[in-house]
Amino acid sequence: SPVMGNIMMGGAFSWTFIIQAMLIGVLFIGANYYLWSGMQRISGAERYQGYIKYLTVILIVCFAIWLTPHNLPLSPREQALVGGQYHPVIKYLGLMSAKNAVVNFIILTTFFSFLLYRRGNKGKTVPFSQQGPEARLIVGVVGGICILLLGWLVYSLFALDPASMNLGPDRRQYFLFPAYLLMGQMAAVVGVVLLTFYDRGKQAQWLYFGSTVLFAVLILGVYGFVVMEKANPFLRQIAVVQVMMVVTCLLLNTAIDIFLFRGAEVVGGISWGRMPARSQYVLILLCLTIVILMGLMGFIRSGLREDWHIYGVMRDTSLGAYTPTMAYMAKMVAIITGTFLGLVTFVFWLSGLAGKEEKVAHAGEVGQSLPALDPGGEAAGDKELRGEE
Repeated sequence: SPVMGNIMMGGAFSWTFIIQAMLIGVLFIGANYYLWSGMQRISGAERYQGYIKYLTVILIVCFAIWLTPHNLPLSPREQALVGGQYHPVIKYLGLMSAKNAVVNFIILTTFFSFLLYRRGNKGKTVPFSQQGPEARLIVGVVGGICILLLGWLVYSLFALDPASMNLGPDRRQYFLFPAYLLMGQMAAVVGVVLLTFYDRGKQAQWLYFGSTVLFAVLILGVYGFVVMEKANPFLRQIAVVQVMMVVTCLLLNTAIDIFLFRGAEVVGGISWGRMPARSQYVLILLCLTIVILMGLMGFIRSGLREDWHIYGVMRDTSLGAYTPTMAYMAKMVAIITGTFLGLVTFVFWLSGLAGKEEKVAHAGEVGQSLPALDPGGEAAGDKELRGEE
């Protein structure tokens, strides 16, 4: 319902979505930081350290755009300071077109960090043409699946009726441009697969990363503002197109990377257990963030229905049919998070006790199986062998 959308982004729940944006940003930045920390224990991964500063800039800029609100409940004094209900510049960064673009860019950046981590200690690679027929088969099948997914979306856009979104027939022209971009992405898939078959796997990966960022992030991110003005309901289809491009990028590049570095020269070992201490704090932070985020989104999902059992169909007339305050929500989510992590800690503590009991029992069994010793510390069987008994 468009009304629910207004409540989410323009009403009281806009504050909760700022908190949600912060938590999601912490998740992605924390996950990338943990991958970068893990690269420090891999001999040879220092070759890729130069990428980290660029990835950090991308993540921070995208996170800032993802966090930027479009409209907040402001007092008259706050509106006077801002210059109106909407900020004259950053209001555009608060629209969903900008957020759809940057969140896909964050996903691609995180995937790129994972690929760097994966190839940290790999050196000279075996040519793809020498990887065997199964490599060609799997990469070709994955490429075919990507083409089918993109092609199905192209067909859906061409067959989409503007009347189904309460749009006039003249608005159909705005459906065609994303379809043409999808066709361009399909051509890129073909080029990527052919480059991989001709031992240009790394160049193929760069090509598909570049086409995905160009089409899904830069072009469609800007085109989304046009759609919001001319055919606003179609923005949901734009988001689907962006996600589909990103998904095919993850699938195809993963398939290529598996065979690209299979049997590659190992230039250094992995020093397991030599992670910096701060990386463990990041893991704890990620755990807390995930649980808090689930609690927060549960509150949003429940609160958006307002006083309806079924939105717009069956009203909730009970005394509890109201939306709690943000302070109450924060307290309840904190209690839920503390309780859940406390239970998880308790389970680990119990498993630790069981492990200690097994060790003690095993030590007792070993002690019983040892030969008896006389007071002098010598086994009786040894004395018999020497004729002393």
